[in-house]
Amino acid sequence: MGQVVKPLIIAGIVVAYPFLSAYLAGLGFASFELIVFAALTLWRGFTSSGLISRLLSFLLAAVLLAGAYFAKTYFVWLVPSFAYLWLTFLFGHTLWSPPSFIERLVRLQFPELVPGIAEYCRNLTWVWTLFFAVNIAICAALPAIIGQTAWALYTGVVVYGLMGLLGTGEWFYRHKRFPDLEIPPALETFKCIAMNGHKVFKG
Repeated sequence: MGQVVKPLIIAGIVVAYPFLSAYLAGLGFASFELIVFAALTLWRGFTSSGLISRLLSFLLAAVLLAGAYFAKTYFVWLVPSFAYLWLTFLFGHTLWSPPSFIERLVRLQFPELVPGIAEYCRNLTWVWTLFFAVNIAICAALPAIIGQTAWALYTGVVVYGLMGLLGTGEWFYRHKRFPDLEIPPALETFKCIAMNGHKVFKG
């Protein structure tokens, strides 16, 4: 049960962050969230077993603390960009260190893949990597060009709608591309990822 609740709590925090940021910034507490995220990142670094992961966590924590000290507003709006930068690296580096990220997720349910699926997963990993990379720039530019309200709506609502469209479109395309492939219900897949997704990061 805890393996399902924890991802749901994390997802809730991520979704609420843009609106909470705008509210705290309006009260003059813009740096508070950066300090909280820095503390969480430090904790992640201390508990991480990989040297590279630990060093990256410490570096990100230092950047967040620097932002909390030197900046009072704009740096807060860059946190989603840092998150998408991390996702771009997470997905992208598996393109050069296979199996690809999507293939690793698929193998949680299907350890043995039929021919053609591994290449399909690699192409899909490319799509998500580019999607996250584009959002690095969008999330950084919106508060400076259009305003904080547009930034909050995009990072808190629109981007998740785009993710849903991308995921739904791929699901329908997969049925057309592989008509004889066994495709489990989406809810079953989400449950499997929530409970076993941590295995993707091993090694």
